[in-house]
Amino acid sequence: MQLLEFSSLRAVPNLRHAVTTRDSGVSSGAYASPNLAFHVGDEAEKVIENRRLLASELGFDVEKLVGAQQVHGNRIGFVTASQAGRGALDSTSALPETDALITIEKNLPLLTLVADCAPILLANPKKQVLAVVHAGWRGALAGIAGKVVRTLQNEFGSAPNDIVAGIGPCLSVENFEIGPEVAAQIEPLDKEAIVSGWDKPHLDLRGLLDRDLQRAGVRPRFIETMQICPKADNVRFFSHRGQNGLAGRFGLVAWWQ
Repeated sequence: MQLLEFSSLRAVPNLRHAVTTRDSGVSSGAYASPNLAFHVGDEAEKVIENRRLLASELGFDVEKLVGAQQVHGNRIGFVTASQAGRGALDSTSALPETDALITIEKNLPLLTLVADCAPILLANPKKQVLAVVHAGWRGALAGIAGKVVRTLQNEFGSAPNDIVAGIGPCLSVENFEIGPEVAAQIEPLDKEAIVSGWDKPHLDLRGLLDRDLQRAGVRPRFIETMQICPKADNVRFFSHRGQNGLAGRFGLVAWWQ
């Protein structure tokens, strides 16, 4: 099973994480192969098997996995040991209307699902707190990345300059066409994120999220970005746009050992 890691976060003691690809797994068609999402039309039994294969590969307990019912917002969920397994083997028990998950618990893997939006991992090795975040243009516009950093500070005493961050595969500027109405919403927040040169405006989602993290106090050298676009690399990654809306989801999973 081919998995990716952030080199900076790999160096954080006791932190385990991985970004999945389309390698291995049992799903087929538009969901081939390790689709991790229940809500996209794939057979639930295959999604469960894909999650079990991932857990076996990485060495975590799949029945403790925690996921969210993502809605492109900025709501944050705090995950405790009592919530272990929510969304692990079905979608109905996942945390509702939530796009970021935070935990300080050990051996409690958190999962965020994407297929063009950005998966983000934030970790503070001093406070042993981590967050996984799902951020598309709506979540970025709602300031979800910076909000999570501020929440880590306010609720867990996590100094922003101690946070190590990773932004995973997401749509590149070249492939992120947006309408003028979306550009008009984003431009007041971050003018640099709107890029011209095409018939319609394009969005620099990576830059938008990076600058949001920096404004919240994360040091630039502690932000690592994977320069991978799912639409451009649709062989390795699911892409909602690249597959005309019918696609599985790859994931970012992270936990403290």
